[in-house]
Amino acid sequence: IDCGRCMAAKDDTAEDALSHFDHTLNAALLLAHVAARQGDAVGMLTMGGVHRYSEPRKSVAAVNAILNRAYDIEPTLAVPDYEQAGREIMTPVPRRALVIVLTNLRDEDDDTLMPALALLRTRHLVVLASLREAILGRALSARVDSFDRAVTHAAAAEYLAERGRIFRRIDAAGVLALDVEPERLPIALVNRYLELKRGGTL
Repeated sequence: IDCGRCMAAKDDTAEDALSHFDHTLNAALLLAHVAARQGDAVGMLTMGGVHRYSEPRKSVAAVNAILNRAYDIEPTLAVPDYEQAGREIMTPVPRRALVIVLTNLRDEDDDTLMPALALLRTRHLVVLASLREAILGRALSARVDSFDRAVTHAAAAEYLAERGRIFRRIDAAGVLALDVEPERLPIALVNRYLELKRGGTL
């Protein structure tokens, strides 16, 4: 789980709005609960300024262990080092596992991301789940009736096109990817896990 600078973003200006990190942690806990009920071991590693580890265990109590390790985490100003996190997973998890990288991907993160995914792929099945700001969809769907809105529309389209190129590289590297708005992450993550489970990939 990425705890770095991009995870503090919010899609709502309300005072009690959830940050991207809050959405991610909720999704991770839901997935851990579902996977534990399916008989799989679940664990957690955090990166991006906060380093906490909960070893994979086959019990519902493992979900509580993850919650106890993560409940007080706040996003930091650190840049996530995906490659370092990848190396830290390889040692304590020697057998093939499903590794899900939960983050808010930016194009400048690519330097450590691709090496990390390549390393993890040597042993594990890897899913990259990245949050996409809801404002991007709103910018593209908004009526273009002024110069400012035209500029906003063009900028959002260009950003999403670049993001699409990054995800095509990730797909070509053999990594499964989710690129969803924060509120959709929990269900999308659980559905992907269950698809892999039903397909016998795990």
